[in-house]
Amino acid sequence: MQPDTLTYQRRQSWFAAFMSFILPGFGQLYNGEWNKATWLFLGFALLVIPGIAVIALYLPASWTFPTLLLSLLMLLGLWGYSVVDAFRTARRLQAYVLKPWQRGSLYALVLLVCSGIALPLLTDFVRTHLVESFRVPSASMQPAVLAGDILFADKRYNRPGLQAVQRGDIAIFVYPNDRTTYYIKRIVGLPGDVMKVADGEVTVPAGEVFVLGDNRAASKDSRDFGTVPLQDVVGKARQIWFSFGDGAIRWERLGKVLQ
Repeated sequence: MQPDTLTYQRRQSWFAAFMSFILPGFGQLYNGEWNKATWLFLGFALLVIPGIAVIALYLPASWTFPTLLLSLLMLLGLWGYSVVDAFRTARRLQAYVLKPWQRGSLYALVLLVCSGIALPLLTDFVRTHLVESFRVPSASMQPAVLAGDILFADKRYNRPGLQAVQRGDIAIFVYPNDRTTYYIKRIVGLPGDVMKVADGEVTVPAGEVFVLGDNRAASKDSRDFGTVPLQDVVGKARQIWFSFGDGAIRWERLGKVLQ
């Protein structure tokens, strides 16, 4: 190829920084550093999603809040590095030779695949199969769970070959009367158990459970809407990772294991 057939185009430093601000590694791709771009994006994706799952499910409860904070700082550091590195590299590329693949259409495709497909799919997988965060709005599970607690729920719960449902578990389930809403209650009755209620006794049907709130006087539970199908039990409340109430952070509840 003759030199006069090469396409020269100076990299815009502000644009490179902006691209990495949108998505870590994106500015490096603009600068022609596809290898660095790949590693920055993978580091970002793994810190944001699988990293949280590992912290929630496998580390000691007392480590939860510190490691979440550390992960956030690492995430911000990686993001900031990506922006600054893209900016500084672009400034050095005075007479940059465009690579054949560097086209606007490819940038758009990469952004779509990474932020519109890969990250949502990874997030959905973790939330569906591993761990999900829920905020508790009511006092129906006091004193174990307070209004304003934000907790991790183990989504491996109630799955074949994994964690079986047991009496005493604090479970997250789909509210029978509104399937867009999740409730948190304690499982007190399994299939075949006979439960005493105000009107007499109720036998828990096969494939269902009886749930009650610990704060009986302020709880809407199986006494009101009946038993809950096991297939609607989606997770087990594992531990509190943040709690806010009465205008302040409740530090003593951070990392509390729920039993």
